[in-house]
Amino acid sequence: MIFNREVKILKRYKVTFIGCGNMGEAILKGITASGFIGNKSITFYEVDKKRSEYIKNTYGIDMAGSISESAGNSEYILLAVKPQNIKKVLMELKKCFKQDINSVISIVAGISTDFIEKSLGGQSSVIRVMPNAPALFKSGMATISSGRYSTERDRQFTGELIKQTGKYIIIDGDLQNISTAINGSGPAYFFLFCKYIIEAAVKNGISEDIARRLVTETMIGSGIMMNGSDLEMDELISKVASPGGTTEKALQVFASRCLGDIVIEAVEDAAKRAKELEENLNK
Repeated sequence: MIFNREVKILKRYKVTFIGCGNMGEAILKGITASGFIGNKSITFYEVDKKRSEYIKNTYGIDMAGSISESAGNSEYILLAVKPQNIKKVLMELKKCFKQDINSVISIVAGISTDFIEKSLGGQSSVIRVMPNAPALFKSGMATISSGRYSTERDRQFTGELIKQTGKYIIIDGDLQNISTAINGSGPAYFFLFCKYIIEAAVKNGISEDIARRLVTETMIGSGIMMNGSDLEMDELISKVASPGGTTEKALQVFASRCLGDIVIEAVEDAAKRAKELEENLNK
């Protein structure tokens, strides 16, 4: 049986956030700033009392006293909790979940739509999203995957929701763990690389402020160049690295230390960890 959700009338809230950490707040900030959803159509539940007061005071949205209070009247329930807490949250949510009214949008790393569907029982509409930290500055890159029972309406809504924080692409659910290791974790990789370049600059006489500005603008410009070019990555590299020049010398050091192998291994380990998060819940 497939429920016809389009005919339901919302009683009060359109969207509720269960958990509101940094990524949850990034989405909340995006949708409230853009006016995509009015503040009166949003509620949230957060166990951390200090965090709850901050969210309530900063964004002017209603704070619920429990999951059932927040989710009962919401068409869309956005799960933004830590993976280790998802099982407990879903057990509580199942008590009040109405398949003909409620849909789930999950940004919980490592947790599949299948796991959430089974936890809620029946043919629950679930969509999985992997956003990233630049969403805080409306420059995010997210991936979206549909569960077995999500509707086209749910998919369109999720896309519009995520667009308030940046861009997104649609991928198969089986690719979400590797996506977590790329766009989800990726900003940290870039920050780490930038950190080392800044340290090299400071070591060789450039002030930290100037070094940070040089590195930041270089990374931004490189991203713009990469995004605007149809060239393969090796061709882009060759645009900068002249034979016998300074860049080529640096690239030789990276190659001698097997930077490529290190990066691939790191990304694959991150993806494995994303998979383990759900596996650990099934033990």
